[in-house]
Amino acid sequence: MDEKKDNRGTEHNSGRGYMLRLLSNIVIATVVTLILEVFLVTNVTSISGYLYQTGNDSLAVQRFAFGSTVSVLLFVFLGILIFAVILLLLQRRTARDIESIRRAVEQISDGDLTTKLEVSEDSEFTNIAANIGRMENDIRALIEKERTAEQSKTDLITNVAHDLRTPLTSILGYLDLLRKKKNLSPEMRQKYVDIAYQKSQRLQKLIEELFGFTKLSYGHVNLNIKELDIVELVAQLLEESYPNFAKNGLSYEFISSKDHQTIEADADLLARLFDNLINNAIKYGKEGKRVNVRLRTDQDSVTVKIVNYGYVIPEKELPLIFDRFYRTDHSRTNANGPGGTGLGLAIVKNITDMHHGTVSVASDLSGTVFTVKLPIHYEEEKEKEDSLEQDGKRK
Repeated sequence: MDEKKDNRGTEHNSGRGYMLRLLSNIVIATVVTLILEVFLVTNVTSISGYLYQTGNDSLAVQRFAFGSTVSVLLFVFLGILIFAVILLLLQRRTARDIESIRRAVEQISDGDLTTKLEVSEDSEFTNIAANIGRMENDIRALIEKERTAEQSKTDLITNVAHDLRTPLTSILGYLDLLRKKKNLSPEMRQKYVDIAYQKSQRLQKLIEELFGFTKLSYGHVNLNIKELDIVELVAQLLEESYPNFAKNGLSYEFISSKDHQTIEADADLLARLFDNLINNAIKYGKEGKRVNVRLRTDQDSVTVKIVNYGYVIPEKELPLIFDRFYRTDHSRTNANGPGGTGLGLAIVKNITDMHHGTVSVASDLSGTVFTVKLPIHYEEEKEKEDSLEQDGKRK
């Protein structure tokens, strides 16, 4: 809001500066014109009088010598001409700047967003040129954003097609075997049915994850904020994941600085957030044999760290880890099959942002740490205020 007021004040000062300069140029042109007019009238009248006294009594000499109406009108016309020429000379820099602005706006309107607008450094149009430059950058950013959005849609279609096709192909393959081979043994038939069922469950999970991410990304989820015990929530999720830990040969340890800590949040969304992080730790921490979960309470926030000691995420991949559809090289080359849609951590980021919290990741030989920091008290108006502030900055 302050930036908006500053811009308005600057524009007001620019307009006032232009008017003052124009007024100053008019005064200068008027003074110079009067001086030249007085000089011309005095000298022309004197010369005409001298010529008349020496016997030159032509009509033109008489008119200038005795100040006829014609001579007065000629002097007035000459004065106007002198005034116009002087004012144009004084305003030539302004005219040049206006022409530069006109050409730049015309080029930008024709789609050339690489136009560089240059005006005089101390010109009244400096701020206008800066605003046009900002507008050009904003348009470029908007176009780039649109291109990114289009690319995201393409990525969505590509990833969805790929991720859904894999289990669907397996399901159709095994069902086709069951349909065609009538002489299969009951054991083999049951094996094929079990595989098809497992692939169907995976397909269902992928579809639910895609729909869930779409809802979160486009604001179709209404937060159900209420008080919940986050220590109890995390402990319960770890306990529910015990079979998964055991299946992958992992153990876990949960340490909290308090036995109970109430926060204001959406319980279902937080359960999904930490469930995604726990499953992620299990998936990529198999080699480390254990997962550590640490919960610490501060005055205004709660911090949860989930640490696994398996696959180390390369440093170049860390900034991309929360991007939608991003999967690590390890996930892509995993012998156990594809690592999912690449939406799990993107969903974690979305849910954290919805609660006005932060999530980060660090990874080295000492372990991979996902850190979630959530406010104890949810501020419902914070999102609206942030949105209004961003709109104000854009304007």
